[in-house]
Amino acid sequence: MNLSKDILNAFALKGECIPLSGGQHTSVRVGDFVLKPTDTNIRYYEWLLTVYSAIHPNGYRLAKPVKSQQDTFVYKGWCCTRYEPGEFMNRKLPEKLEVARLFLTDVAELPFQDMPAADHKWAKAHQIAWQKEDLLREITGEAYTILADLLSGLTLQDKYPLQIIHADLAGNILFDDALPPLIIDFSPTIAPVAYAEAILVCDSIAWHGSPLEDLNYLSHSEFTREMILRAIVFRLTVAALSVQQNENAFSNEYKCFQPIIQYLDNQVCNEDVQW
Repeated sequence: MNLSKDILNAFALKGECIPLSGGQHTSVRVGDFVLKPTDTNIRYYEWLLTVYSAIHPNGYRLAKPVKSQQDTFVYKGWCCTRYEPGEFMNRKLPEKLEVARLFLTDVAELPFQDMPAADHKWAKAHQIAWQKEDLLREITGEAYTILADLLSGLTLQDKYPLQIIHADLAGNILFDDALPPLIIDFSPTIAPVAYAEAILVCDSIAWHGSPLEDLNYLSHSEFTREMILRAIVFRLTVAALSVQQNENAFSNEYKCFQPIIQYLDNQVCNEDVQW
């Protein structure tokens, strides 16, 4: 992959541009740094990267952002972070939850009142999962029916313990034999910690081969079932908003998360229901 000299010079980078796998397959390594495209919401990404740079990790690593020569984190649609070694590993859910909880503790006191609104599909999906917006007009057919049914079983409570969370941890915690675990691709939203953990566990079951019983790694509380369902609504809404790019996106995603939904339904019918 070739990037313009203007982009490379803006971050003082030299060397071969090597595409990286994972995520949206848009990141490029250049020497000891990684370039990643942003969307047009520059204010949002400047806020995100400013917050990320303020985190002081303890027990894990972060790929810290690097400013451009113009003293901005975003330059012409690109941002830059330091390259850190690490590999994705299936399962390892207890280890991932431990790292996630360290991170979520570290960001608990960060201010979020000035977080700019994002307009990408993940942000829209969070809004729908938290019943702050109705199902969007472009969600139709099977997707609308399933999501409406899931949402009908959810009731917003009076108050939740809100903070900044990373809402995409399952595939973004990497491991290295010699170094602490690495967290990448910060995907912030404002929600309870239990929501971040539910997304991590549900994604691990749906996508990464973890067994259904791993739901029991979640801290049990009055909100546990609710957070699991909101996590599923979030992922299925993202899929429903992706059907223009892939017409099978929703049905494929629903098959992945359906066992979790059925597991919860079975618990409701069981006298020994845990949640």
